Amino acid sequence: MSDDNHMVLRNRFQQHKSKLSRSELAVAEYLLATPIDVLIFESAEDIAAKSGTSDATVIRAARRLGFTGLPELKRLSSRNMAKSVPTTERLSQRFRATGDDLGRIKKRIFSTAHEIMTSCEEKLEIDSLANAIQLLDAADTVWCLGMGRSEVEARHCATALSRVGLRTRHSGSSGFSLANELVDLRQEDVVILFHVARDTAELRLIVNQVSDIGCRVILVCGVQLTELYRDRVSAVLTCVGSAAGLASWTLGAVVTSDILAYGIATRNQDRALKSRKRLARLREQIPQ
Repeated sequence: MSDDNHMVLRNRFQQHKSKLSRSELAVAEYLLATPIDVLIFESAEDIAAKSGTSDATVIRAARRLGFTGLPELKRLSSRNMAKSVPTTERLSQRFRATGDDLGRIKKRIFSTAHEIMTSCEEKLEIDSLANAIQLLDAADTVWCLGMGRSEVEARHCATALSRVGLRTRHSGSSGFSLANELVDLRQEDVVILFHVARDTAELRLIVNQVSDIGCRVILVCGVQLTELYRDRVSAVLTCVGSAAGLASWTLGAVVTSDILAYGIATRNQDRALKSRKRLARLREQIPQ
């Protein structure tokens, strides 16, 4: 594995090494000596055992190095690898890291899911959430668009918002099919775009076209797109995936949708209750 993959970690170490205690230094030295393709699959517990320290020391060392925690350390340190290593090789890395023992696989994936949730909670800004909820509450129709592989997230968001009384539409279409659907957009509408990581020509086009109509855009995306689009849309809600790829970015996006829906419900509780009652009545009429 190229030494370039340790560049972020090595630079942080040079900047902050004077702040590290002896035990934190042991953690940092272990991190630097471990290939990134191995490190991304290790938990704080794994690193603590191998560096002769404790879980708390590992987490503290990551923060002393200028990261929000171990998940961000692994995510930022593995970016070069993610760009240069083919997807088939990354899948092979996962096979080597987990083995085929189902108990070990379960533990690893639950650990990764917890890592994603922790990172999303850290990255999801209250001001951005409040702004997004205010925009949604005033919208005529909320359009939930899932770009690339994000149709599931868009569908979930549209369902969650409709259950608390908002008029919603969702789509996972692209190209001409999406253009045909967006003909119905109106200035009073709000568009929620779900897109994971890479900036694309289609994403830029949709943001520009929707903004030209006068609609507000809320972007639910990864860290890299947050920085690119923060000043180009009305609100950005950041969700974080995992460096290991053992659990999906979808987890954070779905929870973020639930937060939006519940936030809307608390702002207009009568509307939410009426919507829930209508839904219950409709369900009662469906033949069992």
